[in-house]
Amino acid sequence: MQNLSLASFGRSLVCLAVLALTAQAQATPAEFSGRGVYHFASQSGCASAAPDSAAPGSTGQDCNRVALDVSDARASVDPHTHAIVIDADSTHDSKTVIGDILLHGSGIASDGRRVPLSLQVLLRRSGSVWKTDTYVHAPVRGKFRDISLDPYQISVREGSGERLLFSPEQARNVLAQPSIAARLASYFVVVRPSDAQNPAADDITIGLGVGRVSKSLMRASFSSKQPGTAALDEVLEQGTWNLDLQALSGQIPLWVVRRQLFVFGLEDSPLLKDVRQRGLNKHDSLELGAVNGQGYLRYNGQEERFPGAAASGTAFMRDSFIGLILAWHRHSHAAKAATERARAAQPAQ
Repeated sequence: MQNLSLASFGRSLVCLAVLALTAQAQATPAEFSGRGVYHFASQSGCASAAPDSAAPGSTGQDCNRVALDVSDARASVDPHTHAIVIDADSTHDSKTVIGDILLHGSGIASDGRRVPLSLQVLLRRSGSVWKTDTYVHAPVRGKFRDISLDPYQISVREGSGERLLFSPEQARNVLAQPSIAARLASYFVVVRPSDAQNPAADDITIGLGVGRVSKSLMRASFSSKQPGTAALDEVLEQGTWNLDLQALSGQIPLWVVRRQLFVFGLEDSPLLKDVRQRGLNKHDSLELGAVNGQGYLRYNGQEERFPGAAASGTAFMRDSFIGLILAWHRHSHAAKAATERARAAQPAQ
């Protein structure tokens, strides 16, 4: 009997030790260093290729992002205390992007629908001075309520201490009123259908405005052979699809072009060597797609095999504001068509 009690006691100690180690592992911050794109879990859903995953409670998806643009950048993400700390050497000039943080969430739009939202904080450092640019990715215009966003605070390291850039409350407030971020940046983004006669098409034109003047910069479209009801992540992984980006201006900043190639896994393509060096010229066309799951990359009519098409396409449709709008259009059109079919199938009263 005594031996049985000792055995039970021993098993209890082992269980407690395992639980303690598990809790310790869960509480350990994730440390990222060096140039690269790193993801960590969102407990508030994802502004993703599957819009239903934007709903609160769709947890555990690794769609939040820290992208570090320079080799000396470092990031610490603590999911237990919800703290993100960014650090880098102080030798960079004011134009150098150190990295960014992208947090996914959602909010309720004016029409009552919950829509995916994401907050992007871009970081630069010159000497001891940190500068931030803040962007809100939203598929529709207006204000949002009932914001769901992981309550991270974002800080930067200064000397032996830290400086808070964003509190959780500030982050939620920016998502609730995206116009605040645009007003602070002294610009506004204009998104309109490329074909006014067919506004429902997955084909949009993006412009940048200052004051009352706007200039068209890019046309973006998405098409697939699979029906709109098919899950977009499955289409990107296994189907036949095409994402077409056309430059409508040669004035897209070079650093913006280079950074998009970096964060979406395209910068190592030999086909895009000239784009990395000089940027996009007016009328340049960049296409990413697949035929029955076999990926390709196409630039001004020249094509190469690209096994990473599904991963790059998924990241673009989830993490870029252009992709988010295209994914939401596709989802909305499919939902509307399904509703109309259901109504048509109902017997007449």
